[in-house]
Amino acid sequence: MKLKNALTSAAIFLSASAVQAEDSAIVLGKSAYGAFCAVCHGEDGKGGGQVGELFQVKPPSLTKLSERAGGRFPFPDVYHVIILGMEAPGHGTSEMPVWGDYFMADALEDRGVSKTDALYIASGRALSLVYYLESIQD
Repeated sequence: MKLKNALTSAAIFLSASAVQAEDSAIVLGKSAYGAFCAVCHGEDGKGGGQVGELFQVKPPSLTKLSERAGGRFPFPDVYHVIILGMEAPGHGTSEMPVWGDYFMADALEDRGVSKTDALYIASGRALSLVYYLESIQD
């Protein structure tokens, strides 16, 4: 009976930790979005950022990613665009920065951070952005 109670308690704790970790990722992603993305895509993610208004091709609404992907949030595609940038074949280059390079360089500036650790940090920052974008879908 004690083992069953211990396993139940552990399961409840782990479930709560997973939800809390997901919530934390969204909070971190929202912060990163405000710092890096909002200037082009707007505070609300609908494409009306101050700098974005200056572009020949306006940044799209990031609240419609699921809708444009047939109703399911395109998690791996969004992560790919954040990490590697975006080139649209036949439509020219994108104005969007390659955030993976920026996140790597930023992490490497910290003393004692190895390239491997910097890669994990950059990946985590991009993942938190993707989780946040998933949370703001209309």
